[in-house]
Amino acid sequence: MLPTNPGQPRNLTAAAEFAGLTKGHGITQVLTRPHLTISIHATDGLETIAEGAEADIVYVIISGYGVLRCRDGARIEFTAGDVIMVPAGAWHQFEEVIPKFRTWRIVVGQPADGGAAEGGPALPLT
Repeated sequence: MLPTNPGQPRNLTAAAEFAGLTKGHGITQVLTRPHLTISIHATDGLETIAEGAEADIVYVIISGYGVLRCRDGARIEFTAGDVIMVPAGAWHQFEEVIPKFRTWRIVVGQPADGGAAEGGPALPLT
């Protein structure tokens, strides 16, 4: 699914849709390399997705809308096409998502130190 020529761009969402990866439920791993993991997270809207960021995470919302809530009280509303960056160590939770919510989850860098303090606030990048 990923391009063999790194200088040639590829629309990963279109390729994932063509391969049927965006129709599923749960987590679909797309690429795993040292210091980089790309996956698609999908929910039917009946549950929340919550985690502590083990490394910096970039979410690119494929479809749906909802709220990303952080432990520090931040509440970020998002919709398809939005990009949100969550720093390493920051607990966060997707809430109030509509059915068929899908997001790219791109983990970049080394995992946060197990004893590290909670990271900074999540940032909407759109």
